[in-house]
Amino acid sequence: MITRLLTVAAIVAACVAVPGGAHAAPAPFHDDFDNAVDADPTYGLNDNLKQRQGTGAVTYSRVSGRWNTGDVPRPWFAQVGHPNHRGKLSLHLGTTAVRLDAPSTGSTISATLTPVAGDRTSGDWSSIALGRSANSWGYVSNQDIDLGFLVRANGGVQIFQPGKPVVTLPAFAVAGDDGSFDVTLKLAGAKLDLTVNGKHETITLGTAVPTERLWVYLGRYSDNDKTVSLVDDLQIEQLNSDDLRKLPGPQLRYYGYFGARLNLAGGNHLPEVRGRSNLNWVQISDVDAYRPEVLQDCAPAGCVVHTGNEFFDCDAAGCPLHPNAAERWQVLASKVRPYLDRVAGFVLQDEPFHHGASFADVEFSAQQIKDTFPDKKVMLIEAGVRVDDAFRVPAAVDWVGFDEYCVGYEALEARMTELEERAPGKELFLLPEAAPQSWCADRTDADLESTQYLYMALARQHPAFVGIMVFGPWTGVGPAATGPGTPVPSKFPRATEAQERVAALVLGDARLLG
Repeated sequence: MITRLLTVAAIVAACVAVPGGAHAAPAPFHDDFDNAVDADPTYGLNDNLKQRQGTGAVTYSRVSGRWNTGDVPRPWFAQVGHPNHRGKLSLHLGTTAVRLDAPSTGSTISATLTPVAGDRTSGDWSSIALGRSANSWGYVSNQDIDLGFLVRANGGVQIFQPGKPVVTLPAFAVAGDDGSFDVTLKLAGAKLDLTVNGKHETITLGTAVPTERLWVYLGRYSDNDKTVSLVDDLQIEQLNSDDLRKLPGPQLRYYGYFGARLNLAGGNHLPEVRGRSNLNWVQISDVDAYRPEVLQDCAPAGCVVHTGNEFFDCDAAGCPLHPNAAERWQVLASKVRPYLDRVAGFVLQDEPFHHGASFADVEFSAQQIKDTFPDKKVMLIEAGVRVDDAFRVPAAVDWVGFDEYCVGYEALEARMTELEERAPGKELFLLPEAAPQSWCADRTDADLESTQYLYMALARQHPAFVGIMVFGPWTGVGPAATGPGTPVPSKFPRATEAQERVAALVLGDARLLG
């Protein structure tokens, strides 16, 4: 269990602190909501941010969207990439909202809003609410909203300032054929320049709206749980992304999953982690056949291929090389070649020294790989208990990682320091667990959520660590509350959401946003 108790907020704050210095020139924020994987339990909200935004670090949080309660609806109320609404943020099942996790510092916000998909007569509405509080419920007329805007499916528009309407414009604009409205809000002190589907109005506000730091809430209101509201092409003139910045330099640039494809029975999980990973561990050599076509689901240079089945014959008695290991390796190499552009490198036998392999045999396997594919990385993942004063790394190995599950801050940091000393010049990886392991089966979803942020915080403190490869979540045991079994992401919604947010920080570059 984690021995240094850190709240998620404290860990994130520690992770994203940025030293002082010149900032990059501000650039507009844009989210096109394209190509997210809408999967349980997070439903695509923060998936594929790198490609959607061109930066990839500005996440979203679900909020209630209601006037009378702060209770957050279930995750499926707000989705991105729903099968019926590809390339859109879709809001379902009545009333809900989301908040951007970086505030606007500009004067202009625009988006395509569809209050009711396919409807041009309903009084139900979509909203953009701006407030100085990051803890708002996101309802347009609540007291903590500095400016609330709503557009109804029938074209009516209303503007609100804290707690009361400023202006009501019935039938202001004509909806598109699909029920959509292109909306632009431009603030200038006590003036609002409003454009909806080409119809323009300058509105005098009751009080000026400060634009130095406004949190953006996107919501919808409906009593009909059968209808859907949509948001697309969100653009914001400028965001303050200080709290979401990727640290400068090349370190911590890889994020992915160990076991994204283990074998035929374990399933191929590469498609579901496509939008929150850039380096995944895969195995294509099943007991009965090779399945290199799995590599088609890897991003370019997005996978490391396991080679343990080819080189080593491990059992309880030890882990010797196969007598024909070199020939077995060449068979695997021939299967991979047609997909080589999808491969970043090759992984040696998992935890080889822990399973009894000799240094000479591990060195032999590493060199065989490097001789065959000199431009590809060779990766060694060892059990943490074997990273000690006797630990050595073959020269042909480029990447070294260790796993040591269910331990706390002090133990992890000590092992990281030891690995840095024993593997100088190598690029290093961490493997946080995403599901309980048999020896710590009592770990909860909240425990695993904290684990994701803890590992990120530690990696940021050790520059030799360039990547995080999450162990699971399809490996381990099911949560204690539901009994043993193969774990799945839906059993760990908080941990899965944390992985998406960590991936956004590792893979994105919000520095472009000012």
